[in-house]
Amino acid sequence: MRLALLITSLMLIASCTPTGPVTGETTSGNINASAPYMWSAGAFPRDLKISTAFSATEASNITVMAAAWETSLENKKNFFKDVPSGDTTLATTSEVDRVNLDLDSLGDDSVNGVYKITRWPLELPSSALAVTQIFGRRFNVGDSNEYVRIEHADILVNENLYDFRTGGAQANTYDLQTVILHEMGHFLGLSHRSSGSNSIMIPSIGSSTVARAPTNLDAADMASKYSISLGTGASSAIMAEKPLFKYSPNNADVGTKVKMLIELHTNGECVHKENGVVTERHSTK
Repeated sequence: MRLALLITSLMLIASCTPTGPVTGETTSGNINASAPYMWSAGAFPRDLKISTAFSATEASNITVMAAAWETSLENKKNFFKDVPSGDTTLATTSEVDRVNLDLDSLGDDSVNGVYKITRWPLELPSSALAVTQIFGRRFNVGDSNEYVRIEHADILVNENLYDFRTGGAQANTYDLQTVILHEMGHFLGLSHRSSGSNSIMIPSIGSSTVARAPTNLDAADMASKYSISLGTGASSAIMAEKPLFKYSPNNADVGTKVKMLIELHTNGECVHKENGVVTERHSTK
């Protein structure tokens, strides 16, 4: 029987409280895990590629979830190429099909990919349902306006150890659209919301969970991050947990390279890592 659950969210509605490190795990309190991470204003639209390892139905559902984030923002932001208003066609390419996946090399290629991983990398925990990997640079370290500028991101779906569905309820499977919608939230720069929030970005979802559109709260968070003015529906929701951030790096500051991994596990935990160091660990138990 396959188990599953990772994305930065799953719907076991429970408190999300930090727990201590596990044996052999490197942790650090020196990294500002609460600093916002986001793409620069000129980074959009991204050319997101979907692995041809996904079936046509799966790929179609992934494109719909990409378009759902734009729709939630009243189509005022074009995050992805080939997903204009009313169009859910996203290019696919064999470039993102890799048998022996080198996680570090993903940050060096030109492909922002959604990968269907049928041989899960040994360096990633087997309890991970999906992972969003972000490459970028950390600026203004130690200052109140510290942030991570995203330069590259990929979504990895663990098809090696878990089963996903695109239709109705099915035992021991997870809803692919829900997982992708959540992971795309991380891809675009959203952090976790507290458990119990009316958000796709809560830190735990169950196999029975189906959430295929951002909520008003999610739209408000994204709008705040990218300075988008929305109508009354989203703007009346509770606004982002973190204040709107404006880039202000020193002209001579080239930033510090970082690789962020956002993981959610089948044991009810979500783990955040930066350059291999655990910066946050939450338990939804």
